[in-house]
Amino acid sequence: MTVKESLDLIFGNVEELNLTKKVNLNECVGEILASDLKVVKDLPCFDNSALDGYAFDYAEVGSTLKIVGTIYAGDKTEYILKKGECYKIMTGAMMPKGANTVVRLEDAKFIKDESGEELLKTDESIKKFDAFRLKGEETKVGEILLNKGEVLTPAKAMLLASQGINEVEVFTRPRVALFSSGDELKEPWEVASEYEIYNANASGIKALLNDYECDYKGIITDDLDSTINAIKNNQNYDVIVTSGGASAGDKDYMDEALQSLGYRQLFDYIQIKPGRPTKCYIKDKNIVFVLPGNPTAAFLLCFLVVLPTLKRISGQNEPYFKTIKAKFNGNLKLKSGRTNATFGIYEDGKFSVIDDNKFGSGTIKPLSKATHLHLSDVSQSGLSDGETIKIIEIS
Repeated sequence: MTVKESLDLIFGNVEELNLTKKVNLNECVGEILASDLKVVKDLPCFDNSALDGYAFDYAEVGSTLKIVGTIYAGDKTEYILKKGECYKIMTGAMMPKGANTVVRLEDAKFIKDESGEELLKTDESIKKFDAFRLKGEETKVGEILLNKGEVLTPAKAMLLASQGINEVEVFTRPRVALFSSGDELKEPWEVASEYEIYNANASGIKALLNDYECDYKGIITDDLDSTINAIKNNQNYDVIVTSGGASAGDKDYMDEALQSLGYRQLFDYIQIKPGRPTKCYIKDKNIVFVLPGNPTAAFLLCFLVVLPTLKRISGQNEPYFKTIKAKFNGNLKLKSGRTNATFGIYEDGKFSVIDDNKFGSGTIKPLSKATHLHLSDVSQSGLSDGETIKIIEIS
């Protein structure tokens, strides 16, 4: 079971939440659009000038033209250009009828006639249609402006504003309950003895899930009743994420607890290092992820599997993580038969591994240094210097 296969299995067994809300334009960034939006106003909505200059008909290039007036942005008067004429025009102002080219103010050349009146001198150094913004050249009424499932960005908020849209319908975010598990754990605000471990996982995972309504619910102690009660009392959440209790140890009760509550297991491992003992269960519309207890493994599989699942049930149309191409720097041996996660730094088009890729699933420092991640193919036994690979941004 590869990462891609695990996601395909999850996506085939879960449904979008399909719950929506309306948000103000100033609060829409990061939200997921709940329906297609069509253009209701041409962009630009009238022929206009892209800069300050002089508007004229290019058919008269090479002539000297009389400057008959100035057109300012916001002036709604319809000006009609006559032969031998041009208008001084400001950025965003409506083009006069009959004009199709603007010569930049700084590039304009002038001569004076016999009466001393200043005329615009045009020549073929001016390109036809320069600075002429045609009505509807960007987008026209009736076209799709934005698609359902798109994540709204600052630029898309600007696009919505250009259509007079002040409120938009978006999908609500899934609610996530987050647990850690293990008697050996202490919270960062508590005092840990020499033989106790600070709970690092919850902080990292919650930060990864920051775009969702994620509530940290605490540490589940290592006994069956506590595990059952923790899951049972939080089934009102869309997704439950736990770290720890994923392996086959004597006190790993998560599988037994979930099966006793009627959950169906989708998979009990993913063929990846680190992070193999990752499990997923479903019951009705509720999803439970059981992540490994080791920090790097828990963080990585939350990033690779939990996040794309949350994107999918949120209605996002591009749930998978994005990759870029890079040249591998160095040589590295890999064990085939599994996906190997390699952490590194991407700089100047090259991907360089951290600490010769010598890290354990319980380490955190290599992960904190990394900017990007490479996932090998299952059949891959190594990476060669200069080889083109795909990497994923993780920081």
